[in-house]
Amino acid sequence: MIDYVLQITLQSPLTSAAGEGRVGLVDRDVAFDDLGLPILPGRRLKGLWREAYSDVVDAGTLCGNQLICPERIFGKVGQNPDKDDVCIHVGNAELHKPKASSVKEWLEYFQHPGVESSLQPDDVMQHFTAVRAQTSTDRQTGTALENTYRLTRNLKAGWVFWAPVRFLEPPDAEILTALVLGAAALQHMGTARTRGLGKVRCQFICGLTDKVLSSSTFPAVTVDNTADPSPTPEDHETESAYVTDQEDVTGQLSPTSEDPATDNQDSNCDTPTHILCYRLTLRESAVIPMSDGDPNTVMTRQEVPGSNVLGAAAWKYLRQPGNSAENDEFRHFFLDGGVRFLTAYPEAIDREPQRTIPIPHSIRKFKDGANRPEEEKLVDFLEILDDSELPDNEKKAPKKRLNRPYALIWEKNLSTQFVKMERNYHHARAGLQAGGRSIGRALGNQVEGGGAFFQYEAVQADQTFQGAVLGSMCDLAKLRTWMPNGSLISVGRSRSAQYGQTEFEWIDKTPQELNGRVEWDAFLETDAPVANDCLIITTLSALLSVNKQGHPDVLFPVCELANVLGLNACDLKLSHSYTRTEIIGGYHTHLRLPRQQVPAIAAGSAFVFSLKKQPEEDRLLKLEHNGLGIRKGEGYGRIAVNRQGNLSLTNTTEKPLDYPKHKKPEFQMPTVVQDLLCGVARRHCLMGMQQRAIAAANRTKNIPNNTVLGKLRLLLQQPTPVAVETLNALRPPAREKLDRCQIDTNELDTRWLKAVESQTLYGLFQSAWENPQSFSQDVIEICVNNLVPATDEDTLADVIATLKDNESATISNAFLDCFLTALYRRSREDAIPTQ
Repeated sequence: MIDYVLQITLQSPLTSAAGEGRVGLVDRDVAFDDLGLPILPGRRLKGLWREAYSDVVDAGTLCGNQLICPERIFGKVGQNPDKDDVCIHVGNAELHKPKASSVKEWLEYFQHPGVESSLQPDDVMQHFTAVRAQTSTDRQTGTALENTYRLTRNLKAGWVFWAPVRFLEPPDAEILTALVLGAAALQHMGTARTRGLGKVRCQFICGLTDKVLSSSTFPAVTVDNTADPSPTPEDHETESAYVTDQEDVTGQLSPTSEDPATDNQDSNCDTPTHILCYRLTLRESAVIPMSDGDPNTVMTRQEVPGSNVLGAAAWKYLRQPGNSAENDEFRHFFLDGGVRFLTAYPEAIDREPQRTIPIPHSIRKFKDGANRPEEEKLVDFLEILDDSELPDNEKKAPKKRLNRPYALIWEKNLSTQFVKMERNYHHARAGLQAGGRSIGRALGNQVEGGGAFFQYEAVQADQTFQGAVLGSMCDLAKLRTWMPNGSLISVGRSRSAQYGQTEFEWIDKTPQELNGRVEWDAFLETDAPVANDCLIITTLSALLSVNKQGHPDVLFPVCELANVLGLNACDLKLSHSYTRTEIIGGYHTHLRLPRQQVPAIAAGSAFVFSLKKQPEEDRLLKLEHNGLGIRKGEGYGRIAVNRQGNLSLTNTTEKPLDYPKHKKPEFQMPTVVQDLLCGVARRHCLMGMQQRAIAAANRTKNIPNNTVLGKLRLLLQQPTPVAVETLNALRPPAREKLDRCQIDTNELDTRWLKAVESQTLYGLFQSAWENPQSFSQDVIEICVNNLVPATDEDTLADVIATLKDNESATISNAFLDCFLTALYRRSREDAIPTQ
């Protein structure tokens, strides 16, 4: 994949709206990430870029110049990213790369729960933004209308953003010329563009923008080493799966039905003998849809289905010289299930990165409002099989499912993993039927072609997932050559902008033999399955099967299970089950058609069979290696045999695995981070001074009249030298009133008053103006040390010195202004007669 950069410079405040507000703070907020850093969403950038280039095409047509159509560059709905199409991907625009990379590392360190720091994402966001107040007025009276007061957060002007622009195929000069022209024409974005907001300057291939614009004939661009950075291989996946949870379906599981699941396309495949583990790192958020939510909301799965990795590997294969979809090798790898691409589940951070599993549905926890959630006791019904084995006080106690879906499980320990999600708002603008680009917004479904407002739930970026590929030694060695480490693949929906870019990495250097292990250590520190009086099957992924008529149905494949174990179906009797169901779907990218949605037994379902005859232990291990059901090549039908039921989880507690150990960046803190800390500390100092001013005003005696207070207010608006000279030249009556007004220091923290010569109103103003550094030194030191105490002393000293040199007067005047306001309020309250 070829990488370029779209540079965006904010020339005026910009509101890149997030689609929601914060009650009591702002009515319209900006888009930002978890750390508080602002972003410009890639989908909006691509849409605005396309619209700007469409205007260029229209202008070129009027001038007699024919440019390539926007669809060839920006694509169209359902476009297939094959060799004949130019597929462009626009990512989120973040702060200028040299700054963003270092800022993120330090902010992740400061905001880690294990680091004692008061720096929050809101503090970071306020450093880059400002809040603008607006209201509507009556045209006749000029007064503000009721219920029209709005607060909008804006990005400050001057910031520079970089958006990654990637091509599946190397673009030619004509396409690059068109993109340069479209970027130059993109001059406004965000909301309220006609009211002074959203002025931007965009450059694509910055060094060539002026060259293209200086020519009146739209010359072709000659590109020599202008791509940034160097190319990296890339491909796209072929399908995604849909899933939803329903109620338990224990009654629908038939252990005696004739299940033809063994006649499906996977039945003729050999049992896999080797394994290759891989890791997926989300470089962007991922939308992997499931059939849930309302029509305008796309809900997403919290894992990466094996079909996504299978599709990416298929595209990699087809791009190898001499390969085609008609080859027997292609059918063996990607159609017949000869190689099995297993689901990538979240990677747990415990001792070393490990792959989690879906938590079995037989594991619940007691509802106990008196205790904190992390102290609620667990119960595994596969260990007790009946409530009668519970103590009397727990038999009727209400129980609930665990909130987190994935965990590491071993004896007396269940450590759960949380997947970070986000929700983004988008809208499709009105089409040609409703007025075209002149509308500039969505009109709703009531208007033909009026666009729509919708939202995507997505898995947040910078999370890792682990999966595995099963097959023969030879097949896995070939697959590794097609998908090298560091490859970028795309997963999920909306892959052309903002979503889906994922880094692929092999964990194993060479294929490993399965032997006594399953595809991963699903239940840690447990031995290979052994034959017992009962057979416990735990599904590690969704299980698909068909009924006697060959149609997909939620039926456990008992006959296939019996055949693998060398038993008769009558030798197996289902005694207990704890299950849920899913709806599995997908999408055929090469056909541009959705796949049939089929019901399935959900991952984490548990089944207990009583046995009339003991199976051979080697068959139990073969059952784990091969799995059950259909579509095994996509990772479905993975199971664990007799690994649950003797882990002693009952009466233990859930342990979270949310955060890695904090690690301080090894490089020196850059200037931009120090500037951010100074800005955040400055706001904290202003708030601290205001709190002190209110406390001091409440302890003040002999408050002068409003005339004297008004004179002090006027002095605050003058330059400091003028204010000091005027204060010293006050007439004796006014000076006497200021000296009589004293602050009662009883029950008041007076450390910050050490710099004040006398605790009078006159001495307060005189000290704050003549020596602002000493007056504000205490609050500056306290705020900086509380903000980032984990920073080295030299950095803290630099931040304190910067604030004292540059912001002392501002901080001191903020105190005086708030102090006068509080005195005004007290004087008015004292003037009101009591009844």
